Amino acid sequence: MRVTDSLKYDLFMLRFSSIKEQLDHVQEALATKKKVVRPSDNPVAFAKSVELGAEQTQYDQFEANMTQAKTLFSLYNVSFNAIRQGLGAAKTVAADHATGSMTGSLRESALKQIDSVIEQLVSNGNTMSGGMYIFGGKRTNEAPFRLNADHSVDLIIPPGSEESNEIYLNRGYKETIGVSGRDAFFGATKTLYESASNAYAGDVYSTGNDFAFVVDSVNNTIELGTVPPTTVTLDEGTYTGARLAKEIQDELGTGFVVTYNADTRKFTIQNNAGTDVTVNWSASTARALLGFNPGSSTVAASGGKVESDNDTGAKRFEVEIVTGGATTGPLAGRATYRYRIDGGAWSAAIPVSTGGADSTADIEITAGNNTIYRNGVAINIATGTYTGTALAAQIQTQLGAGYEVSYNASTRKFSIANNTGTPVTFNWSGSGGTPATAAGVLGFDTVDTVVADHGTDTSDFDAGMFIDNQGLTNTTNNRIKVLFGTTETLVAGDTFEIKDFSTFAVLKNLRDALELDNSRLTGKLLGKLGTAMDIAEENSAYIGFKMQRIEVLTEDNQARELRSAEIISNTIEADLAQLSAEYNTLSTMYQSLIYSMSKIQDLNILNYLK
Repeated sequence: MRVTDSLKYDLFMLRFSSIKEQLDHVQEALATKKKVVRPSDNPVAFAKSVELGAEQTQYDQFEANMTQAKTLFSLYNVSFNAIRQGLGAAKTVAADHATGSMTGSLRESALKQIDSVIEQLVSNGNTMSGGMYIFGGKRTNEAPFRLNADHSVDLIIPPGSEESNEIYLNRGYKETIGVSGRDAFFGATKTLYESASNAYAGDVYSTGNDFAFVVDSVNNTIELGTVPPTTVTLDEGTYTGARLAKEIQDELGTGFVVTYNADTRKFTIQNNAGTDVTVNWSASTARALLGFNPGSSTVAASGGKVESDNDTGAKRFEVEIVTGGATTGPLAGRATYRYRIDGGAWSAAIPVSTGGADSTADIEITAGNNTIYRNGVAINIATGTYTGTALAAQIQTQLGAGYEVSYNASTRKFSIANNTGTPVTFNWSGSGGTPATAAGVLGFDTVDTVVADHGTDTSDFDAGMFIDNQGLTNTTNNRIKVLFGTTETLVAGDTFEIKDFSTFAVLKNLRDALELDNSRLTGKLLGKLGTAMDIAEENSAYIGFKMQRIEVLTEDNQARELRSAEIISNTIEADLAQLSAEYNTLSTMYQSLIYSMSKIQDLNILNYLK
């Protein structure tokens, strides 16, 4: 085959263009420091670089979020250390005053110290970072605490904003990065507070730990927005939050998971079914019980959730002694009290109750609260008014041979011993849809108990009448009782309050006790100050755990970011040393080709070829 000059020229130009293209590519790579600049350079590598670039952006955001979280947790750590120190100082003051030997000048100094502690804790509670109040929950632009002139303190975060914010610290992983003011200084347990000005110096008790949800015929329906609408009816009864959540879940049926958060006292309904579900809360009689506002909630399919709008346990009872007198003896001669709920109307006067700890009749058994069930069979207690010991004897009589029933006046609880030779079940939840109406007045939770031979079943909470003078748990009393000791006299005007635990309420109570030199009350407050300290300690431990968690997440994020950067480097980024060598080689070749091109032009080869 004859190789013509024209073919030689074409081959030369092809080689020239190739070298020029390679040289341009190397120059661009050197300028951008990337070996893949556009999809055409390497489609697979370019696509991978886009994906990894997006990941890098995520990692950068996660790192920024973690930096923010570290700053917040550091501030929380400082705040809780200061809170613990302040409470420690208050506890020392209370212990000194409780001895009853503090002089007037020392009391004045102690009062100023408690004022300072309250002011310092309010300042801690209103700590800011980056223009945000760190204890503000979801409302971070306003101070969560207000200090009043009398050194009482108000939490002014509105309902629905008390929970802390969440941020992403990893793909698909959210972390709560805040502590709300309620979590920092309050507890969900109902606590009894005595006014420092009370003349009564005896004991007073409350079943604050036993606050219960009560479902009756007036608040037992949930309306689902199906076509036609579906009414879900809850079983009537007395529930803890967890048990009520289980009841709701059972009634809603397969595909739903219902949980109760004891800290926030809110219910969450999760829909795991394949279709969306709408709950018409306006038409649901259980709406207020479960903490939802009027309106409708659409719960998305495959994991959608809806949570209570409001705290379901934020109920406050006030008690005022109407007529002074003894706390024991015939009901007609006792002191009386009235109560109100959440600042509403006062009740009629009610004889005070000691829970049966007195020497004469105190617990009233009527036809409405006289039934217990054993192995599904009703046992009826004779109606009448009893002391605890007399009522124990009556229950033993009705149960028959093989049972021993006793009453402990110091704990205000009943014990039922089974010596029949076989296990028995006490159906405190009732039988056949009929409630065990005596459970509440005897202090038993509405949960069935299996008692082995020679075993004992003991009251879960204080026996006696409830705060509304009823022997049954209902939607008014929520299983709350107020009971008085038998050794002191009540005076008209004495006041008590049963509400959520509050560090600030305890400190205000201590301040008032110091001001009025009520060392008896100060002694009682030592336990409550211990509870406040426990809350601060728990929060400190929680923050410590969170800080450790953030460190682990930071290391994981940095490791993933480094691996991603290495892949990007190997896939996209150029080896500058290698490119420099390639550039030198290609540049030399390119210069040689240009020189050859000039020689060809000097010989007029082009004209010759034409």
